[in-house]
Amino acid sequence: METNDKTALKYTDSRITLESLKNRENHKYLVEKIRIKVIEMENQDWKIKLTWIKAHAGYQGNELAELTVKEAATNSNIECYKRIPKSTVRRELSDNSVTKL
Repeated sequence: METNDKTALKYTDSRITLESLKNRENHKYLVEKIRIKVIEMENQDWKIKLTWIKAHAGYQGNELAELTVKEAATNSNIECYKRIPKSTVRRELSDNSVTKL
């Protein structure tokens, strides 16, 4: 008997991420990218389950993720996320225009 169980479980210790994904008024870049990927997978008959877990509670995968994040934050050879929030761009433009007056 062949099974075609297409289930993806994603555990996160970030409640704000889960709430952002549920909030259809949140259109931030990364939130939208995640939503689009989830929709693409669901359209291919995947079942997606997003679950919150407590941080620093001994979950092996979560602890490994924390170590990876710390390494990425301190390693200058790792390419990082380079999108700048609109609020930062607006503030800098405003500051620069006031400075030039």
